[in-house]
Amino acid sequence: MKNFRRIVLRKILNSLITIILVVIINFALFRMMPGDPTKFMVPSNPKFPAEYIEGLVEDYGLDKPMYEQFIIYLKGIPSLDFGTSFEHKNTLAMDHVLDYMTWTLVLVGVSSIFMISIGMSIGIVAAWKRGSKFDTGSLAFSLFFYAMPTFWLAMMMVILFAKEWSLFPSHRALEIGDSFHFTLASFMDLGDHLVLPVATLTLVNIAAFSLLMRGSLSDVMTEDYINTARAKGLSETAVLKDHAVPNAMLPMVALIAITIAYIVGGAFQVEYVFEYPGVGWATIDAVMHQDWPVLQAAFFLIAVAVVIANLLADVAMVYLDPRVELG
Repeated sequence: MKNFRRIVLRKILNSLITIILVVIINFALFRMMPGDPTKFMVPSNPKFPAEYIEGLVEDYGLDKPMYEQFIIYLKGIPSLDFGTSFEHKNTLAMDHVLDYMTWTLVLVGVSSIFMISIGMSIGIVAAWKRGSKFDTGSLAFSLFFYAMPTFWLAMMMVILFAKEWSLFPSHRALEIGDSFHFTLASFMDLGDHLVLPVATLTLVNIAAFSLLMRGSLSDVMTEDYINTARAKGLSETAVLKDHAVPNAMLPMVALIAITIAYIVGGAFQVEYVFEYPGVGWATIDAVMHQDWPVLQAAFFLIAVAVVIANLLADVAMVYLDPRVELG
């Protein structure tokens, strides 16, 4: 138990150091971007006096020395206050990002259910019937979509299923407006718009789960306790369900935690192609308009999510497998 606590404390300390580095880089990165954000705050109209632009610069604190801006930035971190959006007037950057993050979590949540369940099922059957046609076919299927660029697959989905065959909508999360209501019509509308982006994310990420499950289960099948279970007269189904799969699940714990966190940040391409109003779309729009507060809020949330997911995965591995603790 002492070793477990020591390992967990060390991993928490490492995570805190990583977050501190993220905070520093998050401040410096966007101020190193070329260009002037004030050019996007007002239209390119000569009728706007220079005093007006100077007032905007002063209101947003861009006229302060860099070290003062950094101190203000650090003071806002505990309350997640990254300032007011440059592009969206009178809107806090974090509030703006969280509004879009809700839609991203819906997309990622639904996609994760499909990619985990389908990927693990394919991996289990492929390992159980290793060398069969199903094993060969599923391996080719997984590697094919794993190597495919996400944005290209998303565009093919739009061309085929939205434009050519008109089966599903090609953009947005809802047909009209961005407000979801708990009605049957709204659920059906949301589901209809989720089909193509969810299918895209599922196909490009399914290989990670199927291949890891296949490899892990194949290793477990060679263990002595599997032969012992068979020698006791247990059926192949019982051996698979009660002995092989539970022991092969350990690597999946870490993969699930890490993959879901990375998908939150990696859904940018899908959201942009489908014009889905998620945090990826909001971030790309902020990059185009050099909206520093929104970019800082979005990248901070994504980075912290990845760090916490890695921490939880490491702790779970240590807790579930004593050999990790001993190592």
